[in-house]
Amino acid sequence: MHKEERHQIKRDDLATLLHGTAEWLGGHNRLALAAGAAVVAVALLVGAGTTWWRGRQATTSRLLGNLIETANASVTATLEDLSQNRGGQPTFTSTEERDRKVIELADALEKRAGTAGAGGAATLYRAIAQAGLGQTDDAARGLDDLIRRDPNGLYGAMARLRLAGLREAQGKPTDALPLYQAIADAHGGLVPPEEGLLGMARCQEALGHADEAGKIYQRLVSDYPDSEYAGEAQTHLTNRT
Repeated sequence: MHKEERHQIKRDDLATLLHGTAEWLGGHNRLALAAGAAVVAVALLVGAGTTWWRGRQATTSRLLGNLIETANASVTATLEDLSQNRGGQPTFTSTEERDRKVIELADALEKRAGTAGAGGAATLYRAIAQAGLGQTDDAARGLDDLIRRDPNGLYGAMARLRLAGLREAQGKPTDALPLYQAIADAHGGLVPPEEGLLGMARCQEALGHADEAGKIYQRLVSDYPDSEYAGEAQTHLTNRT
């Protein structure tokens, strides 16, 4: 599987996971409110509070859904393609147009949700869009902030991977290396540790540490022989001989 395909799959998986998380939170908030209503004697007051809270959660979930849908929307080449969009899905004529819309929606979501919960998704998607627009400093600040806010969670894990890739693309392997190391060490996390190992090996190569890079590639092949990443690591090892 090509690297580009893997990244698209991760993007789609992230969208699915975030959407499911939002629905789960919404459902459990409703359960908590229902339980509270059974205990509190002033039923009218509780009912009013429940209605307000449910409405707020519904709005947040809707904004999150719109953000995810827009971030994964198709980019069409012509106006004719746009006219053939029968599903009512968001469609854009350029990635730049899509990224600007993502930032707009992320700002609206974060304004409502704050920095926790769905606000983490807003920060993540905004940073990805900023990187796409070449606003790398803003993207890096957002990702770094999200890692600090959610070091062991879903959003923090994805932010760490994105920031590592951004630093690597900027030609800063020294900055990317510890981020990839953290991914490699986080067994059982959202991001496969093999992704971290591959990143570590690339960074070591960029730093001129060929022997160290070879050891990491070999570790990946030995520890994860059935992984889709093992083939890529083996290719690097073969090319070194």
